[in-house]
Amino acid sequence: MSGVKKKYIILIGITIFLAAILYAGYVSFFRPASILVVNALPAQAAEMVLNNDCSDIKITCETMEEAGEFEKYDAVLMYGRGLFLDSLQMASQEKAAAKGIPVFTNSLRNFSFVVNYNLDSLQCTTLQKYFSNQCGRNYRNLVRYITSIANPRRIGKYSYDEPVDMPKNMYYHIEAGKYFDKAEDLMAYLKQKGLYNADGANIAFVSGVSFPVENNRAHIDTLLTRLTNAGYNVCPITATGPKRAKMIKAVKPEAIVYLPMGRLGNDSLINWAYREHIPLFMPFPLIQSREDWLDVNKPMGGGTLNARIVVPEIDGGMTPLCISTQNPSEEGYLLYTPESERIDAFMEQFGRFMRLRTMPNSEKKVAIVYFKSPGKDALLASGMEVVPSLYNFLKSLKNEGYDVSGLPSSADELKKQLMRQGSVMGSYAQTAQETFMNEADPVWINKDRYESWAKEVLLPEKYSEVEKRYGKAPGSLLSRGDSLAIAGLRYGNVLIFPQPRPALGDDDFKLVHGVDVVPPHSYIAPYLYMQREFDADALIHFGTHGNLEFTPGKNAGLSQADWAEVLIGNRPHFYFYTTGNVGEAIIAKRRSHAVIVTHLTPPYVESGMRKKYTSLIEELHEAIGNPARNTNSLKREIIEYGLHSDLGLDSLATGKYSIEELKKVDSFVEELANEKITGAYYVMGEPYSPADMSTSILAICADKLAYAKAKNDYEKGKITKDNLQDFTFISHHYLPSAKKEILSCLNGDGYSDSDNRDEILEYRRLLSESAGAEIRSMINALNGIPVPPAPGGDPALNPNVLPMGRNMYSINAEATPGPKAWDDGVALAEQTLREYYNKHGEYPKKVSYTFWAGEFISSQGATVAQAMRMLGVEPVRDDQGRVMDLKLTPSETLGRPRINILVQVSGQLRDIAASRLKMLTDAVALAAASKDDKFPNYVAEGTLAQEKELVEKGESPNRARELSNMRVFGPVNSGYSTGMLRYTESSGEWVDRQELVEGYLNNMCAMYGDEENWGSMNKNLLTAAIANTDVIVQPRQSNTWGPISLDHVYEFTGALSLASTAINGKEPDAVLADYRNTYLPRLQDTREAVAIETRATVLNPEFIKQRMKGDATTAQMFGEIFRNIFGWSVTRSSALPENIYDELYEIYVLDKKNLGIEEYFKKTNPAALQEMTATMLESARKGFWKPNKEQLKNTASLNARITEQFGAPCTEFVCANSKLQTFIAQNLDGKTAERFHAEIAKATASKAGSKVLKEDILNKMSGVAERNISVTLIAVVACCILLAVFLLIARKRRMK
Repeated sequence: MSGVKKKYIILIGITIFLAAILYAGYVSFFRPASILVVNALPAQAAEMVLNNDCSDIKITCETMEEAGEFEKYDAVLMYGRGLFLDSLQMASQEKAAAKGIPVFTNSLRNFSFVVNYNLDSLQCTTLQKYFSNQCGRNYRNLVRYITSIANPRRIGKYSYDEPVDMPKNMYYHIEAGKYFDKAEDLMAYLKQKGLYNADGANIAFVSGVSFPVENNRAHIDTLLTRLTNAGYNVCPITATGPKRAKMIKAVKPEAIVYLPMGRLGNDSLINWAYREHIPLFMPFPLIQSREDWLDVNKPMGGGTLNARIVVPEIDGGMTPLCISTQNPSEEGYLLYTPESERIDAFMEQFGRFMRLRTMPNSEKKVAIVYFKSPGKDALLASGMEVVPSLYNFLKSLKNEGYDVSGLPSSADELKKQLMRQGSVMGSYAQTAQETFMNEADPVWINKDRYESWAKEVLLPEKYSEVEKRYGKAPGSLLSRGDSLAIAGLRYGNVLIFPQPRPALGDDDFKLVHGVDVVPPHSYIAPYLYMQREFDADALIHFGTHGNLEFTPGKNAGLSQADWAEVLIGNRPHFYFYTTGNVGEAIIAKRRSHAVIVTHLTPPYVESGMRKKYTSLIEELHEAIGNPARNTNSLKREIIEYGLHSDLGLDSLATGKYSIEELKKVDSFVEELANEKITGAYYVMGEPYSPADMSTSILAICADKLAYAKAKNDYEKGKITKDNLQDFTFISHHYLPSAKKEILSCLNGDGYSDSDNRDEILEYRRLLSESAGAEIRSMINALNGIPVPPAPGGDPALNPNVLPMGRNMYSINAEATPGPKAWDDGVALAEQTLREYYNKHGEYPKKVSYTFWAGEFISSQGATVAQAMRMLGVEPVRDDQGRVMDLKLTPSETLGRPRINILVQVSGQLRDIAASRLKMLTDAVALAAASKDDKFPNYVAEGTLAQEKELVEKGESPNRARELSNMRVFGPVNSGYSTGMLRYTESSGEWVDRQELVEGYLNNMCAMYGDEENWGSMNKNLLTAAIANTDVIVQPRQSNTWGPISLDHVYEFTGALSLASTAINGKEPDAVLADYRNTYLPRLQDTREAVAIETRATVLNPEFIKQRMKGDATTAQMFGEIFRNIFGWSVTRSSALPENIYDELYEIYVLDKKNLGIEEYFKKTNPAALQEMTATMLESARKGFWKPNKEQLKNTASLNARITEQFGAPCTEFVCANSKLQTFIAQNLDGKTAERFHAEIAKATASKAGSKVLKEDILNKMSGVAERNISVTLIAVVACCILLAVFLLIARKRRMK
């Protein structure tokens, strides 16, 4: 090798050596440090990055799942909250430790996972101190400090300051670093900065976190600034526990604004706030992106829903509005982004509520919305007699100084005015529309004004949807020329109007096909008029319930794109609601920011059933105790009562029933005798009668007292566990004495030493105080006084709902199923299997469940527990009692097959418990994957069958496998129902039941099982999931309704049964999971449940007499029951007693019990009797009832007689069904048929042309609407007519 080459080699070697030295020096002394932050919350990660002001320190933030390659960083900082690292991550971390890389875990809350490497105790203490004292300065110095440890040799070491001790509880303000220990110090600061308003109200602003976020709080600063600019003295607080309460009180606030993270405080703080009349507002920030927030298929759920809305509702907070979202910055870190429109909405709602506190009552404008179906039906509200209740409320407003000038002198006169001027119209009743527009003095809104309001209030794309669906304003309903008519009445400063139909004509029927239908102009206009013309200071929805809150959209945190949000118009919104329907009340709270004001249910009344069956009950007891007393005459007596038909027993006149069959009859009759029934609908402001008070207290207390006495005897060894769990045994041996003791306490003639005396008398006091409490509470709300919170539900099952006039709240879904709910669910699931096995000799392969919100809340998730138990899966709870995981029940422990499931959910349940539905999907997957089970695994078989069927229907194999574990389905387009109610209302629109099956499948095929597929529609998947259903389970948790008095029962159970029968070729069993007896939940066959309710109510003269004490809304209930019976005929006729229509005919058409049926309905609500008879006739037309000619003639004659006297009812069931009209006429004599057709035509006939609006009927309420036909046009038309007449006369003269 030449010398030159050697020199080059040496030179290259030296160069490489020097480069290595330089690189090593760079790495050791100059290279920017890299820090990995693991498992930080988005806000914490953003604070870490934003406070790092050193360009030589690079921070990488990764989630727990993303974190890896720890050895590539200079230092690792981990948040211990919920931290779990897998084996690969742990191995990588150990490599980092071996390289000397410092690793630190923030164990601020004593988290179990703590890993620290290459740090001494002093360094760990210092790092923990930085973490524990969260503020901008400490975040800045934290990263500098850990870097100095990781790279101590660096030239120009990273300078850092020691950790700053932050107060754990403090007042703060927008200016960074301004922290105060005392309220007076903050006030002094506000005065110094010119931010104090001597005339302004003090506002306690609680940010909901334990530290004053300084670089990621744009939403907080924006809200603080807006409140300050509005003239309030805002006192921001960050504190927890008792200190928070003390600091809030020190501010002497007139309102509290809380960005919630759980409850504001304990009951002591909340009770203080309500005693001091301090309203609580709870707007919230979301950790969703703006895009996800606006996506209806990405609902708020899980921990976010729980912490931001569900738990804060316990405190009674108002305005649950989303004021900010989290979106990535340019650097990719998530920052809170104020939603300006939502903050505007909050500020308007806040300001309007606060103004109610100071505005004179005489100046306040109140809008009241009531509910009724189209035509002459009564005003509707669940359990409330609307007109007298409304009248009592209006009188109370008058007594409080509100301007209600023109208020009628009686409730009857108010009723007449409401029925005349406050009608709801269907598009099918065109003549009735004309009559209304000509004679009822509606408000007329010119389309230009309406469109200007729409542009001010609605998003352009939302209004475009309306125009695309219904055409340009003013639309087709209640319109003439360029104007739109609005129904309603105005008394001074009180506007009262009906909630219109949410869809029209064909669109209304399309709702059952899963079409996302926007509301028409006629629906939108009254709400815009309320906002823009009347300018209401508060809005009240009057009674349970309307449809605005059930328009499709997000479950919570609504935006301007949601109809339920935008039509309220940022007014304080209050809602009279029955305490018995907490599930749907919660939807109104979350989707229309309503403050609920509860009212009483109808009183519980004596059914008379025990008196009717007293002799039979005694004979049954004797025969069961002594088989020698079991005779043929006892069997004939049972058959004479018709009980054999209800229970599926033989009807042979010979022989006798077995002892087991007698026990079945005994249990049935005992339940019938003890059935809790409600009387005439409640009138707000009027207490129960003494008799109703006693029976209501019996309903609340008797079961509890009887089971307490039985349990005491069981513990003493006097009765067995089987006795304690036997409903019939308790009814025989303990219930009579319990009732006697209660009545004696109430009458004051005994049992003065009873342990239960004080409780019984307290319930009487609470019930007495509740009458009128709802009106007082609403009056207070209109004065800016907050409505205190309370649970909701059936008072007989949960007396804690008393007294009334309170704001209902829900439960924490994450804690469900609760321990008792789990035990109840297990017992009911096993009872389902045991009874099916005894009946069929095998286990069911699939059990289908209906999930409702009210049941879920009342039972704490017992139906979820039933479904989980069927699968053989158990809940796993964390240390806070939340169900956060699942585990398999071993096959040997389960002792039977794993049973496949299907779950159909209401939209209400979907909205409040999304996390539980996702958990059920996980449970299905867990059960389906179970291996080596001792018994068959029908879940796994069902998953494979579902996958196979989807492939056969055209799904790709991969997609079919993805969907194979889906078992949870519900309404499409974020809707709330199955759509079956529209089929019963529009029975003239369909012929074959298969149309209903298709409608159900179309409307319920949205899957709600996981994030990726949430809300996605797949009809084939639902069909596959329904296949092989053996049993359908329907929940029942309230005494205030039953399977024939509540339409939703046939809507869900009946519809699923119909679809299952069509798909499988056999009708599944159907049972009710009955939670009404909280001491002994049990199953009941649907047919038996229907039989008990029909015998105890609609076929029971005592019940009918009690209900006939009520007014029009109570009378309307009879029509609803008849339609529900029709609904069962359509969907599952086997649930009905065989001769139900014949029995209805005898009682309501022939009046064989001499109850004065026709006279009662003529006086209170003729349209209800028209509906009842029309329903019977439609049942005959459809073939569900097989009447003879005389029955048909008498029923049709009664319907025609009422129609001739009172006019066509204009309800959809009658007036939109031309086939039914023809059928009725065919069963009348000729002249009667002609008169009947003539009356119907007065409502439904299409008329060519229409009357010109007269000046004196234009705008009598508002006095501002323009004429829609100009005088010039009228003059031109008149001149043309005169000219034509002149020319005609002239021509005739020439011809002569």
